Amino acid sequence: MRSLKTALAGAALAGLALTATAPIATAVPATSTAPAAAVTAQGDGLTVDRAVVRPGEQLKIHLDHGPEALSWISSGSFVRDSEHPMGADEGVAHLVRDSGGSADAVATISDVPPGQYVVHARVGGGSVPGVTITVR
Repeated sequence: MRSLKTALAGAALAGLALTATAPIATAVPATSTAPAAAVTAQGDGLTVDRAVVRPGEQLKIHLDHGPEALSWISSGSFVRDSEHPMGADEGVAHLVRDSGGSADAVATISDVPPGQYVVHARVGGGSVPGVTITVR
């Protein structure tokens, strides 16, 4: 009887071990020799090349926007070297390429207080969920 209970308990623990999920690594370590890749993405295809930046650094942004027109990509952390289309107190990324439903842009990080800032975009008649970056 005791060995049957032990066997059932062991089988139950083994079943739990098989159903547990392991966390998936999404970031490339800083010491990696892998080519630069998007390390953070949150919703609807907006990605940035790194999640932690410093003032003066350039951030590369990619957006898969499909057939809808891209209006802008902006953030409170970007240098304000042009006027925001809606007058917001944010810097606007510079578009490098926009074709085939995807766009690439770059933005320089302004001398802003350290903290978290959202990079967001306007596509068609709506907003794209943003990506949060940390300025150190």
